[in-house]
Amino acid sequence: MKSLITCTRSIGILALFLLACNGEVTKSFEAKATALGKMNEIVVIADDNVWDGMVGDSFKYYFGSAYPIMPSPEPMFDLRHFTTEDLYAEPLRKELRTYVVLADLSDFDSPTTRMVKKDIGDTRIGEAMRNPEISSSVGRDKWARNQLMIYLFGKDRQTLAHAISSNFSAAAKRVNEHDEKQLKERVYAFDLNLGYQAKLEDYFNVKLEIPADYKEAKFVEEDPMLWLRKDTKDAILNMVFFKIPYVQSDQFTKQMIIDKINEYGTNYVDSEKADDVFVVNQDDLPVYEYAAQIDGQYAKELRGLWEMTNSFSGGPFTANLITTESGKDLVLVLSYVYAPGEEKRDLIQQLDYMVKQMEL
Repeated sequence: MKSLITCTRSIGILALFLLACNGEVTKSFEAKATALGKMNEIVVIADDNVWDGMVGDSFKYYFGSAYPIMPSPEPMFDLRHFTTEDLYAEPLRKELRTYVVLADLSDFDSPTTRMVKKDIGDTRIGEAMRNPEISSSVGRDKWARNQLMIYLFGKDRQTLAHAISSNFSAAAKRVNEHDEKQLKERVYAFDLNLGYQAKLEDYFNVKLEIPADYKEAKFVEEDPMLWLRKDTKDAILNMVFFKIPYVQSDQFTKQMIIDKINEYGTNYVDSEKADDVFVVNQDDLPVYEYAAQIDGQYAKELRGLWEMTNSFSGGPFTANLITTESGKDLVLVLSYVYAPGEEKRDLIQQLDYMVKQMEL
């Protein structure tokens, strides 16, 4: 009997505890929504007096800088600014995909600073106040699933502005990696064309999954050269593969690669006018060159603009000249976009993503 009373009393205490904590427990078990938003978009959370000053200017300078290279300027990231009050005034604003939070830790009255202190903890804040090199932190799924939170902070606004510049490369890389799943889903929204995949393996010793919405524009067996294109309502996306015998190291110079692209434009790109030729534009903007790696092999990457010499057609291109494991051949992949009147950053990113998935 005594044990029964004790058990009943324990159950009553447990029931009172659950009732007292009911709101918090229910909240902890609520399913989070999946974050919304498009790739290349950053929502900046900052107080108005921070965003409207040198800190905001520094952030826009780095994260809103021009994407290389476009016929008309397009930013690296699309930026939206909210204060913490804006977020709580409209709850859907807390369900976006990518946030960067900017906090001046010396402003104790700032709602943004209070949020950052709560999120990353007093220990990290104390370290940042003593050491200006400690200026960033990363979080996940604060308000929704598949959400990225990047915190940039400093003991004063000058230190915060420096934190933006010093953390830009790492933060931009994290945002791009976070967007990669969405980018992949956009590229491979359709089934695969196994015929083109087999042709790439047979003639170029390249393994690459080709979406079914790409069609063959031209194939030259003796070169070999394969030109694939995807036509949409607003744009044409092109990928051109060349297999080139390796002769000497100067094949990796910028001008040699440009000459090969111009040779393709002269021989294979048709125009209504006889003197209207597809070429690399080296006059209006520079052609950038980078060292890269694809499937562990050295590559030289070019970025620039192409144009038709006697019409107003043109757009961005990337070219990757890649060594093969045998060392006897090179693979050149030319990717370019034609989308008059449309933004082209996301389109060239789709082509870049496919190239980077190649296996040699």
